Amino acid sequence: MKKAVSIAGTVAAAALLLTACGSDGGDDKKDTSKDPSSASSAPAEGGADTKVSGTYVAKAGDGAAILSISGKKAVLMADKHVCNGEYADMGGKMLMLKCADGNTDRSAGKVTASADGKTLTVDWDALAKNDTFIKATPGDLPSGMPTSLPSGLPSGVPTDVPTDLPTG
Repeated sequence: MKKAVSIAGTVAAAALLLTACGSDGGDDKKDTSKDPSSASSAPAEGGADTKVSGTYVAKAGDGAAILSISGKKAVLMADKHVCNGEYADMGGKMLMLKCADGNTDRSAGKVTASADGKTLTVDWDALAKNDTFIKATPGDLPSGMPTSLPSGLPSGVPTDVPTDLPTG
């Protein structure tokens, strides 16, 4: 159970990191999946397929690897490394990541998505073994997860913050 909570916490952290990476403001797109007149086999902006957007989990060594893709942005946590970068079309779907600690094991890899979008296989340039990721859904998270923040967190807002900062 402790391991499941740890994995779920890591998944949540990956999603938080990915959403904190910024947005191009294009998140409010119309759902055209059921409209045949707007159906296209062309990839989304940046070469990223919209059907692969989401969070994926894979077994990596003795732990888990968590990959989160949103549009052109990607975040990976694996083997105590946190990496972020792009998911783009470079003559094939690729992950181009940079790890905060300088690790390059999973910095570049070719991505192959299953037809149903439920699994991704990444053939990493620097690793002999591929990672096969399974798409995580909210129902995959274990029960008993905390639903509130821990007590004892600071609640006061600093009052000595300057208010006349330059805006330009």
